Amino acid sequence: MAPGKFIANPGRMRQGGEMMEELPARVKKISENFISDMSNYYPWPGDDDDFALDARPKYDANNQACLDLLTAIGGAFTGLRHAVLSNSRHIEGVSSDARDEIDRQMSSLDTPGDSSQGGRH
Repeated sequence: MAPGKFIANPGRMRQGGEMMEELPARVKKISENFISDMSNYYPWPGDDDDFALDARPKYDANNQACLDLLTAIGGAFTGLRHAVLSNSRHIEGVSSDARDEIDRQMSSLDTPGDSSQGGRH
């Protein structure tokens, strides 16, 4: 590819976007599993002794940070998928418009008439 030249394959882009569809659902499943596991381990520091009072807030904050991260990742995957599919549609539209314009120009070249209107010489 020459420097400064961009070549896109919108079909492959669309395929990639479609393959990304399952990523947010996978992240959601990971979050659900994490929440389930958190409930299994919740009692580990105890309830009201000094250790529990010290460890529980940190434990809860870390768990919430993990869930927030998973939520952000799921949102990023959703946004990325939409962007890839949108870009693919845009490229396909530009390509289609260019082909239509080329066809229109070719038709005008094939139309009989005087050379002032264009045509083959």
